[in-house]
Amino acid sequence: MNFLKANPDFLIIGGGIFGCAIAWNLSRRSSGSVLLLERLELASATTPRAAGLIRNLNLSQGQTALKTHTIETIELLGEELEEPLHWHQVGGLLVAESEANISHLEALEKHAFKPFGNFQWIERAEAEEMVPWLDASKANKFALLPDDGFIDPYLFAQFYARAAKKHGAVLKTGIEVTALQKSGNRITGVQTTQGDISAGCVIDAAGPWAGLVALETGWHLPMAPVRSHYWITAKSPEFKKPQPYVILPDANAYARTEMGGLLFGLRDRVCLSHDPRQLPSDLSELRYNKDPEGWNVLEEQGPELARFYPGLETTQIAHYISGPSTYTPDGQFVLGSVPDIEGFLVATGCCGSGIGASGGIGSAIAELAIEGETGFDLESFRTDRFGRIDAFSPEWMQRCADARSNKG
Repeated sequence: MNFLKANPDFLIIGGGIFGCAIAWNLSRRSSGSVLLLERLELASATTPRAAGLIRNLNLSQGQTALKTHTIETIELLGEELEEPLHWHQVGGLLVAESEANISHLEALEKHAFKPFGNFQWIERAEAEEMVPWLDASKANKFALLPDDGFIDPYLFAQFYARAAKKHGAVLKTGIEVTALQKSGNRITGVQTTQGDISAGCVIDAAGPWAGLVALETGWHLPMAPVRSHYWITAKSPEFKKPQPYVILPDANAYARTEMGGLLFGLRDRVCLSHDPRQLPSDLSELRYNKDPEGWNVLEEQGPELARFYPGLETTQIAHYISGPSTYTPDGQFVLGSVPDIEGFLVATGCCGSGIGASGGIGSAIAELAIEGETGFDLESFRTDRFGRIDAFSPEWMQRCADARSNKG
């Protein structure tokens, strides 16, 4: 069948984890046809550069609902595909030293929806037993989120894609969407490098390029690409046994095991934003002019992490991974419709937690596309919550970069 003439009911732009999750949810819930277009390969841009943490408890109830649904989604996907998803449900350890971060943990406890289930206070000795590399002597409070864990983001996206195909979705790679088609206030389809395609509903899940896709609706999406990065150490016996991921807000750091080494991320004191119009289509070609290899951040922030992980000072760094995450000034996703435009939905603004929210976001956007409403509360994720903005202005991009610098 010629997909260009198929006129799908639902057309998704972007084959990252959001696009694949939406395709799976649409294809299993609706009898309508689903077409996903990706200009390169599936899950080849920002998705494989993510750390893959899945943390379901958040001070934002809207985010908690989306992330909790992802954990349920992992089980459902495994049943559909009849194979494990390599989901490491090892828990998450939150470590607080300062009064401010202790207060944050206490506030988080009040949002726990399963008392003594998805949030547990533990003692210092227990924390150090769980995580052999951790020196917890300087910390004062420890919280365990036992439902949490991590997953390989690339494989996770591929599982979504395989399940979507199993339900009849068509996922096409090597096809770039070059423009939207519009009739009055309705988006009616897209123009591509291989021809025009009409569609009942167009869904923009193009990651850091989503704002460029949405321009023809007359709205700038409230986000900007901001550099995120992490390092992976050489293999060591202390990283072999299953152990929780660790969040160290007093060191602006997080860490988890990865193939016998330690994967750790450090948050820049001054994060770098990027003009989305200048992003290469292949992110392997992206080079930041300032601190391109992250050594400055490692030098500045590394000593803070070393207070909790003394081995950092002598360990060998084996890998450095960086890429643009889409951040918003308030740290909330960008989901739903665009004002005064019909037939068009947006799913972007991951703010560094897109993998963990992918199941809920895929479900919520599919419900909006099929039924026009969703059971998820998406009010705090509205595309117009900042009003009309210039998403390309240096001032706006700096606001988004600052959001990552100040992320809790």
